[in-house]
Amino acid sequence: MERIVITTQEVDRTPVPVPGVQEPSRPRLPNPVPVWARLALLPLVLVLPLLALVALILRVTVRSQTPRAMQAWWSYLLALMIGSGFFSTVIMLLAISLSWAPAPDAVGVALSGLDERSAFPSLPAEKTMSGVELSATLKPLVLLASPAAKRWFSKTESTSGLLGAALILQADARGYLLATARHVADGEDWRTKKGAQKVMVSDGMNGWAAATVLGRHKRFDVALLWLERKFGDGVFRQPVATYASVQAGEKIYVIGHPEGLNFSISNGIVSRTPGNDVLQVSAPVSPGNSGGPVYDELGNLLGVVTSKVARSAEPEAENLNFAVSTDALLHEGDWELVGTATAKNEFTDFVHKAKVRGDPKKEDSSPDKPTHDNKNGAQ
Repeated sequence: MERIVITTQEVDRTPVPVPGVQEPSRPRLPNPVPVWARLALLPLVLVLPLLALVALILRVTVRSQTPRAMQAWWSYLLALMIGSGFFSTVIMLLAISLSWAPAPDAVGVALSGLDERSAFPSLPAEKTMSGVELSATLKPLVLLASPAAKRWFSKTESTSGLLGAALILQADARGYLLATARHVADGEDWRTKKGAQKVMVSDGMNGWAAATVLGRHKRFDVALLWLERKFGDGVFRQPVATYASVQAGEKIYVIGHPEGLNFSISNGIVSRTPGNDVLQVSAPVSPGNSGGPVYDELGNLLGVVTSKVARSAEPEAENLNFAVSTDALLHEGDWELVGTATAKNEFTDFVHKAKVRGDPKKEDSSPDKPTHDNKNGAQ
């Protein structure tokens, strides 16, 4: 701090207040910092480094002025620096937030790549498929799925940070009936979620489309989705296996997107059928597999992947993975439907016309298809 020297002459000229005598009002002194200078410096609040450089120059320049003028300049510059600091901090935090946000996705109301398919696989297969054949045949029936989320400064919805799988149950000219896990469709608060909800789905090649939640199962972590179709006429209906027809030890395949490794396929066996429409499977499952299908060797759908016992919670747990049986898909009374009349009719049509392994009355018995054993789907 600079030393201020007051001479005896200045002290003598200082008026001494007299008790009981009111001092005359003095005119307010003008601000030593000119108005034009204050207006010129004000925009520098937006650029903190430039403001700091100008403040350093002015600090040196005004040293020759009176103490009152120097104090006025330094006070004004300090106010500018404080304002610029707050502004720069807000801009920095906003920039960091935007840099962490996922890149915007191309979102439409339909998947053109899916609509362009003129043919879907004919299931169940006539003979047991190898892993290579099953992968090529069934992967096109599996989609990426993510609950919709709002973007910063945007009214549109896009994908969130959560990723799972969905599978096609039925396709016709009106659209696609899909199945997934409820926690994939609704996100972290899936147990309490109700009403309309958009879910972003993708075939991995043609951007994302906004499907809508058609129904939520009342007891299980399973949801139905509806995706409109804009063109094309390829028809498909997924054959399913009843819970009673599933045997412990039969081979199964799981398709999903574990840890972001999209469209991965793994195999294993049905480890156990503990009841209550739950399957325990040995096929490896990780976050991203949720909502994906469990198929047998002929392409029948046995269940929808929902959960696993995490080793972080149970260090001794080894490959304890679970799926909800497709029996849950075939009972309309167990669902809370929230979709359009068209989508609801599509679900009713699937339930009544589904090709069911283990039910001779509903199993496909067309001339070009063999009759399958009620237990394991073998010819």
